[in-house]
Amino acid sequence: MPRVLVVDDNRIVRDMLKRHIAAMAGIEIVEAGDGQRAVEIVRQAAPDIILMDLMMPGMDGIEAIRRIREEPEYADIPILFLSTETDREKWVEAFEAGANDFVQKPYEKRELLARMDTHLRLAALTRELRMKNALLEREQYLAGHVQSQLLPQHLEFPGFEANAVYQAQEQIGGDFYDAWDDGDTVRIVMADISGHGASAALLMAVCKGLLYSLATSRPDPEDMVAELNRLLYDMLSGGDLDMYVTLAFAAISRKTDTLRFLSAGHAPVYVLGASIVTLGSTGPALGFHQDFTWRTVTVPFPPGTTLFLLTDGVTELRSPSGEFFGEKRLVQLLSPDIPPRELIGRIIDHALPFCKGRLTDDLAMLAIRRTAK
Repeated sequence: MPRVLVVDDNRIVRDMLKRHIAAMAGIEIVEAGDGQRAVEIVRQAAPDIILMDLMMPGMDGIEAIRRIREEPEYADIPILFLSTETDREKWVEAFEAGANDFVQKPYEKRELLARMDTHLRLAALTRELRMKNALLEREQYLAGHVQSQLLPQHLEFPGFEANAVYQAQEQIGGDFYDAWDDGDTVRIVMADISGHGASAALLMAVCKGLLYSLATSRPDPEDMVAELNRLLYDMLSGGDLDMYVTLAFAAISRKTDTLRFLSAGHAPVYVLGASIVTLGSTGPALGFHQDFTWRTVTVPFPPGTTLFLLTDGVTELRSPSGEFFGEKRLVQLLSPDIPPRELIGRIIDHALPFCKGRLTDDLAMLAIRRTAK
């Protein structure tokens, strides 16, 4: 049952308002003779709508509106002010204080009831929307928690030291990384799903599942990525999905001290050794072509070498003026002499102040260093 708070210092006016409002079925009416009492009633049991006189002794209507709007939980209560005041500056002052609507005294009953009905409906819709948003936020939080569990919780491989970080622009996103070890070779994947949010997160989970299924049956990098592409093409080519996946795949061999690498349209990857070697794309992103064979690159990877992978959400961080963090700034921070955890921390310490903590995309980083044979 909606509660209406009638605030007016004139008892006759209050009684008249109560009689007119009573014509609306299922309405509970409470009243106050001044602004101070109105604020007290709102704090005790917030009404669904307030009819507020502007000119009252003591605390007037404008000050009462200000006091009510100070409390966030009362921000959505519709407040209609009623007044004989003809000074439009006072009207503006009331609206600036937080009033929603104005009814001139003497009022016309049908107009008043129609305005009240409109604002009650809007308030009900606002509450419903807030409840749905709260539910959606909870669902996104839970989805983000599940997604975080899909990423490797511990990157521990004999003869290697590794660390990674992932941060979605929203609570869920599409970037992901993975790594696994067959005893001879450590394989690392860094991927970026186009877009972000729920659709990217869902495709991320699908990609990760496909990679797991292909890891044992197709260990060769070219074969694995080609088959993953075929599966994604079949999935994404129909309809209006307009989505794709960029991916960097690295296989580090303990026996040969080499790294085999391919990139499907992904951001550059860096090999940190005696010098910094940049490994770029060796073919298009996944999902564009039904059949494609990605070229692989082989580079030395002896003990002491670090591999650094990332998604473009890092280099495309923007300052408040719109400047990109960029590859140049990133490369200046890279060094083979810094352990992976400290290396990623160093980049974060420079990147977050640069963008003032505002992400424009999902981002992920992974660093892995060869420590021994």
